[in-house]
Amino acid sequence: MRWKLPWPKLAGAGISGPAGDEQPDGWQRHVEALQQAGIPEPGAPVQGRRPATVAEEQALYGVAPSFVELLPWVEFLPESKAMLLEDGQSVAAFFELVPLGTEGREPGWLAHARDALENALQDSFDELDENPWVLQLYAQDEPSFDQYMQTLCDYVQPRARGTAFTEFYLRFFRHHLRAVAKPGGLFEDTVVTRLRWRGQTRRVRMVVYRRATGQASRRGQTPEQMLNIVCDRLCGGLANAGIQARRMVAADVHDWLLRWFNPRPAMLGPSTEDRERFYALARYPDETEAGEIELASGQDFSQRLFFGQPRSDAESGLWYFDGVPHRVMVTDRLRTPPSTGHLTGETRKGDAINTLFDQLPEGTVMCLTLVATPQDVLEAHLNHLAKKAVGETLASEQALQDVQEARSLIGSAHKLYRGSLAFYLSGDNEDELDRRGLQLANVMLNAGLQPVREEDEVAPLNTYLRWLPCVYNPGADRKQWYTQLMFAQHAANLSPAWGRSRGTGRPGITLFNRGGGVITFDPFNRLDRQMNAHLFLFGPTGSGKSATLNNILNQVAAIYRPRMFIVEAGNSFGLLADFAARLGLTVNRVKLAPGSGVSLAPFADARRLIETPSDVQTLDADALDEEQPDDPANTDTDEQRDVLGELEITARLMITGGEDKEEARMTRADRSLIRQCILDAARQCVAADRDVLTRDVRDALRERGHDTTLPDTRRTRLLEMADAMD
Repeated sequence: MRWKLPWPKLAGAGISGPAGDEQPDGWQRHVEALQQAGIPEPGAPVQGRRPATVAEEQALYGVAPSFVELLPWVEFLPESKAMLLEDGQSVAAFFELVPLGTEGREPGWLAHARDALENALQDSFDELDENPWVLQLYAQDEPSFDQYMQTLCDYVQPRARGTAFTEFYLRFFRHHLRAVAKPGGLFEDTVVTRLRWRGQTRRVRMVVYRRATGQASRRGQTPEQMLNIVCDRLCGGLANAGIQARRMVAADVHDWLLRWFNPRPAMLGPSTEDRERFYALARYPDETEAGEIELASGQDFSQRLFFGQPRSDAESGLWYFDGVPHRVMVTDRLRTPPSTGHLTGETRKGDAINTLFDQLPEGTVMCLTLVATPQDVLEAHLNHLAKKAVGETLASEQALQDVQEARSLIGSAHKLYRGSLAFYLSGDNEDELDRRGLQLANVMLNAGLQPVREEDEVAPLNTYLRWLPCVYNPGADRKQWYTQLMFAQHAANLSPAWGRSRGTGRPGITLFNRGGGVITFDPFNRLDRQMNAHLFLFGPTGSGKSATLNNILNQVAAIYRPRMFIVEAGNSFGLLADFAARLGLTVNRVKLAPGSGVSLAPFADARRLIETPSDVQTLDADALDEEQPDDPANTDTDEQRDVLGELEITARLMITGGEDKEEARMTRADRSLIRQCILDAARQCVAADRDVLTRDVRDALRERGHDTTLPDTRRTRLLEMADAMD
């Protein structure tokens, strides 16, 4: 086998011929082939550059300033339901509040509730000189009804679960909620609120935290124990004011912040359904089982929230999440004292009844931050201001007067804290964000709030970060540039704890309030009623009475699958009956009209008085007008029907024809005789094994009318009543 040498074979001992006769090597042939194809020699564009330095090599491992690294959320501790912050010691608690309904409330009631809320804010926190407690309240309108739909699905009764009617109703109602939550609103309310109406849920969240110093407390308590003690006091005070608080878990906090920092994820598609599917897939992972070790991903709670790189524009002061611009607008000062429910409470404004928060742009998030500052420190600060307020100028005189008034209020159990009010804005683009910023500024000015102008904001990017949950550190704000003095009463008035009623939270029947939120209650649930519930629905022609009743009956049928009897004069429920029959419900129609051949037996239940007397409640004639005491033995069972009393009412209607004069003639003795005749007719029909008809009661009255043992007046009256029933 012959081997090919890697070098050219020489002819003889020396090189013969001129240098131009040398054969080109492989690299030259490769370069020539590239040149013939119009491609330059490899490496030619970068020749002559200096080699990289060590500093440039080290720069490869550097990182740019990170938005995520400035967020303090490290890990959620499931045992204590607290969020561990970046220092490894401080913890924070997250709550969701159910606002207090303000519709139709009198000023005295609102003032009493405001005082209770003020006491909860100023009596729950220990006033510390170093690292004081911080309370943050967030309010926003969310177009998502996922939490309500989960509650509705869980509330369906076992006998109705899985049926065709119920499943169709749940699917239809979920589609309906998505339709009414369309951007821009569904319609314009020109009568009450004078604003666009949109299906949405107003969510109010509360954050409580304190920066730990590393030093043990007086009682040797851990930061988690101190946090739980303060939260228990605060929740008790809020409950005294009628405000419900629910401790949020890791999944709740993650879902809230995930939607905040990922407003328009495009990984699964651009539609709303694709975004909801993304949120469902990216939700907080399920809790690990006992003994199972969590994945060592090296990512903290903050990093898990981001699926895209945030971008900032320092020149315009905007943050971009998923390409959506965000900014914050801070309140400079309060121009006028706020009233009760100033921002989120429903009040009258001219001819309209709405809340100031309803007038804010879509997607606005309100943040009220309150720092529990020691009163002696504030008093020293006020004394310092009083010493500086010298001179005869109007400003100095006004400052001195304000200081004196503040000192008198502090002495009358109205604490003075430091606080800040900020509003987060977002828009599809910069132009829309500018329009929304102008709209927000106008609403704030009309509400007595002086906003910081955009051109006066020194560091808007930092301001956006500062008022995020748990970010503000009072210990780092030595100059107190970012908070202002605020009375606890004013903070209570500005808080989003005021709102619209949401019902009882049991979705047997679901309606909407004026703000687009759901109102849920259930008259079939014993927790929502004290006795049998009755509904009186009235309104002018064409106002939607029949449509409302159809809606309520649809919901009751889907939740309970009961047996319903509908008696109507028209055909308002005909389509409902057809709809129910198509989805598997049994529907029986009976039409009462002349010549229809249908007769009713209004006294059919009289057989029960003889067959099962222990299952019905019977009142004596002497006890008809007496108030019946409550029987505690019947509290756990359905109320017994007074069957005999119901049958007596039926007979009296037939006898008197509903006329007032005839009803006035009816004495207690007449009512007792009617009851006895009903029982006589029932005994005869049970013996004959047939239903009790109206003629049986009439015959019993006539038979008693011929009883010679009765006085003539009684016999005459019985015959009159028998003739009236013909």
